[in-house]
Amino acid sequence: MPLRFDEIDAIVAWLIDGAPGSGGGEQLIPLLCERLVAAGLPLARLRLSIQTLHPDVAGVTTVWRPDENIQFNVASFAADPEGRRVAAPTNAILPAVADPRADEMTDDIVLPLAFTDGEVHSSAWATTKPGGFTDPQLAALRRLASPLARVIEIMALRRRATILLDTYVGNRAGARILAGQIRRGHTEVMNAAIWLSDMRNFTALSDSLPAETVVDVLNRYFDCQVAAIHSRGGEVLKFMGDGLLAVFPIDDSDPDAAAACARALDAARACRAAVHALA
Repeated sequence: MPLRFDEIDAIVAWLIDGAPGSGGGEQLIPLLCERLVAAGLPLARLRLSIQTLHPDVAGVTTVWRPDENIQFNVASFAADPEGRRVAAPTNAILPAVADPRADEMTDDIVLPLAFTDGEVHSSAWATTKPGGFTDPQLAALRRLASPLARVIEIMALRRRATILLDTYVGNRAGARILAGQIRRGHTEVMNAAIWLSDMRNFTALSDSLPAETVVDVLNRYFDCQVAAIHSRGGEVLKFMGDGLLAVFPIDDSDPDAAAACARALDAARACRAAVHALA
């Protein structure tokens, strides 16, 4: 099937317009790839690797293949020999996810996705067509890289805002802020089991250890709590020095107050066991 340059022009214009109809980004990759295939591009796989600003996730790799569901592979922070989390270096492209069909590919071109703030992410376009991509097809892919980067950057910024709000003010408050409730006076009544904890003897600890050691201890301590809280339906609202405030909501979908309290107690026990395991 010959490459239809008018369709490629239309796809580029669609991306420049912000990819309307892509459902806020959820359908961006399937729609893009389906349109490219319909335009005559022999695309067998698209892999996007995007770094994220997240306390637990270094980045996400998204993989599209024809007639398959989109795959999302989350890259967690690596740990050094002492168990500390290590972030990926600035502007680093995430390691490629192993592709069980790599032997079928006749061509695999990696194009950078450069964001306006200087970050560089990656897109990998593959085909099984004998002889690989033609020069006009490669030129079409290169035309797509810049507008695609702009759309993905906007969506990444949106997601980053959501993550930051969820991390520092909680899921419910973050959703309300993004919905426009940013003026003083907005309130909401919540029924919940409340978690409030801090580290025993933290003042003496911080006075006797170097600052970087104190921060490392706090990170490990909070890791023990956050995982236990989230896995049991809780929401972390605030970090306060060595303290942590969280809630286990009691709402219409789960009105059982005793169950919420039981989840909070179970999380506290799991957290205590994890903290003891650090010693």
